[in-house]
Amino acid sequence: MLEERGTYRRIWEIAWPVSVSTSTLTLLTLANLFWIGHLGTAAVAAVSLAGNILFIVFGISDIVYTGAVAIIARRVGEKNSHAAMAGAVHALCLAALLGVSIGIVGYLIVPAIVGFFDAAAEVSDTAIVYLRIMFACQFFLYVGTALRAAYQSVGNTRTPMFVNLVVVLLNAVIDPYFIFPAGHVAFGTFPLGWLGWGVAGGAVAACVSSAAGMILMLAVSAATRQPFDWKAARRIRLAPREFLRMLRVGTPASLTLIARPLSTFLLLKVIASFGTAAIAAFGIALRSFSFNWIFYSGINAAVATLVGQNLGARNLRQAENVVRRGFLMTSVLGTVFCFVYFLWSQQLILLFDSEPAVVAAGEPFVKLMALGFLFNAPMLPLVSAMNGAGETRVPMIAAFLANWPLKLPLAYALALPLGYGINGVWTGMLVSIVIESLMVFAWYRRGTWKLKQV
Repeated sequence: MLEERGTYRRIWEIAWPVSVSTSTLTLLTLANLFWIGHLGTAAVAAVSLAGNILFIVFGISDIVYTGAVAIIARRVGEKNSHAAMAGAVHALCLAALLGVSIGIVGYLIVPAIVGFFDAAAEVSDTAIVYLRIMFACQFFLYVGTALRAAYQSVGNTRTPMFVNLVVVLLNAVIDPYFIFPAGHVAFGTFPLGWLGWGVAGGAVAACVSSAAGMILMLAVSAATRQPFDWKAARRIRLAPREFLRMLRVGTPASLTLIARPLSTFLLLKVIASFGTAAIAAFGIALRSFSFNWIFYSGINAAVATLVGQNLGARNLRQAENVVRRGFLMTSVLGTVFCFVYFLWSQQLILLFDSEPAVVAAGEPFVKLMALGFLFNAPMLPLVSAMNGAGETRVPMIAAFLANWPLKLPLAYALALPLGYGINGVWTGMLVSIVIESLMVFAWYRRGTWKLKQV
């Protein structure tokens, strides 16, 4: 009983700062969508379209995040501080390289990506501008991700939380001033306009905040010598084999994370064929689901970190115990969220857009995904355990099989040839979630993740 309580306490110590950070980012994302909603359905559709593309880009950063956590946490468990710091240095360098490369390539190919969906000209033009600005700030986001992974790997999630709170507060303050013109009055009382850059203003505000966050995190790390004594980093020589090790662990995890949104990226072409309202409904629903991640993110971070540390210390029994506790916690949360989203599906859509067509398309999507929570919520700590152990290929295979040969053809067939319309797309997505969850559970039970060497 004492060991059980200790496990829950350790999960909580790591999880709650991550959940607080996620909550602030989630609320900021929803607030941003709320302000942009004042610009009309076309603006919401443009940001929704861009958001799905950016989520794929965000998934690529998992190469650094998961690779760093698996390697650094394992070295921490082995009590090898020099090797742990070497992992952090290599993660920062890899993050900087990826951030610059993706920013440049993304900026250049944005028109082709957006044009693939054949959306209305007003939606496409706005999305291109928004995405080009967001691609320009990927360097800040990627380096910040590497720093966060280093802190998390040693069990310190509070410092990134405090830095994130500052960044979110900054973004919350400047966002409406960048979006609305001078003289704009919010809620009939408060003047909140200045530059009037519209949707582009929201992207600029996000970039300014991201840059400020990276600079602040670097300054705090240098001043406090956390999570390592960075002066000693001068003695570390960059080694190609360390970059390859991080890529070998992190790349499958990244592919796992982007398998669903990348397949959905192609599915968006089908969704777009049902009009601007369908795109807007899809984006609104996905943003509302980010509320779940407030709770899941903390538990997942704790499970990955503690599994890595315990495997490094060769404490297999405690690693398994951590996963069991995480599984129980997310299962309970998934059940609660299922009821909440199913019962208040219409209200969630109305919160952001009262257009009848948007509500009609979005309500069944929210209800079907609510049922999916019963399956994918328990799966999350199992994937985190395998990621923390460095066994990242198994979740990648499950994600690929469920989303590409299954979801894409099924959703397309249900929506168009079989005539179920937009609800056919939503049904195909639910089926893929159920199948992926069952595959992950079956592979986890085999226990090979406990033998993985990193």
